Amino acid sequence: MYPLISGIVLGGQKRLSTARALLLAFIYVQGMALTYTALGLVVAAAGLQFQAALQLPYVLIGLSVLFILLALSMFGLFTLQLPSSLQTRLTLMSNKRQGGSPGGVFAMGAIAGLICSPCTTAPLSAILLYIAQSGNLWLGGGTLYLYALGMGLPLILVTVFGNRLLPKSGPWMAHVKTAFGFVILALPVFLLERVVGEPWGLRLWSLLGVAFFSWAFITSLGGTRPWLRIVQIVMLGAALVSARPLQDWAFDAPVAQRQSHLQFTRIHSVDELNQALAQAKGKPVMLDLYADWCVACKEFEKYTFTSPEVQQALKETVLLQVDVTKNSARDAALLKHLQVLGLPTILFFNEQGEEQPAQRVTGFMDAAAFSAHLRDRQP
Repeated sequence: MYPLISGIVLGGQKRLSTARALLLAFIYVQGMALTYTALGLVVAAAGLQFQAALQLPYVLIGLSVLFILLALSMFGLFTLQLPSSLQTRLTLMSNKRQGGSPGGVFAMGAIAGLICSPCTTAPLSAILLYIAQSGNLWLGGGTLYLYALGMGLPLILVTVFGNRLLPKSGPWMAHVKTAFGFVILALPVFLLERVVGEPWGLRLWSLLGVAFFSWAFITSLGGTRPWLRIVQIVMLGAALVSARPLQDWAFDAPVAQRQSHLQFTRIHSVDELNQALAQAKGKPVMLDLYADWCVACKEFEKYTFTSPEVQQALKETVLLQVDVTKNSARDAALLKHLQVLGLPTILFFNEQGEEQPAQRVTGFMDAAAFSAHLRDRQP
């Protein structure tokens, strides 16, 4: 399709300077990027509501089934595309625009962004899910803008340099598509981990790793180049390493001893927060805002709050936690009162019950960085 689109962008003009051809191709890609960026902003704007819905098991299971189907389409079991009638209408709208002029090329690019081909539907859906969970407008718009640029880069190269830079088609293209299918399968594992728990989630990751590396190993057996032997050894070794959690489960290996966690007192409203601050009796207070759908919040619990250094630094601190998983009206009121825009967020209050805005933590910190932050806040 790239040579065909290139001809449409240039408007059938065979003799154009390299600079002119580059400009028109770049404008076309910017029009396409506009559509994707707007889509990313819309999805990110609804992020918090989407995140709250993602803690419902039936939503998680439904999305997992959807992405499994998308992955199967990447494996070639069936084809995903817009209805042919809608594709025809959008194509006719694009053809009515004048090729070769900046305005017409930009409009064609914007319309092209609405036509999701079978090759982009599955990856685009995965990106949209990731953006929706973040709730970050900059991330949403920026990610899909870069996604559109990546799609448009080959078009720019073909428009300027012709077909010389395009790699030759062949079986390798089908292998790349299958590899992306395995990447998309990571999303159902990521979602189902919240339903089945961490031990079974680890086994699902293990199963996916074994499947991917085994496929890569078997696929590489068809090659004859000497360096493929190294690839085969690496893939086989990676498959064996990935199988370790499944082996431990199958042979009933002893589970590693659980690490100690910080003990938080749960609060649920502004009134309970004020009461807890009043009862702190001259001690500093740390307030952790948590949700089940917040991946970084769970990273705090698993990697940061289990650190002996962090626990020692917080020994004389009153530890409070708010669970906003359900995103109820009471949760929303508390977030608004604290002026919290997203998770994870950790607030610190002094002995007088006053928040220290400069000490507020937003985003994940590992144990070393968080320990350093705790040392810096001490007088």
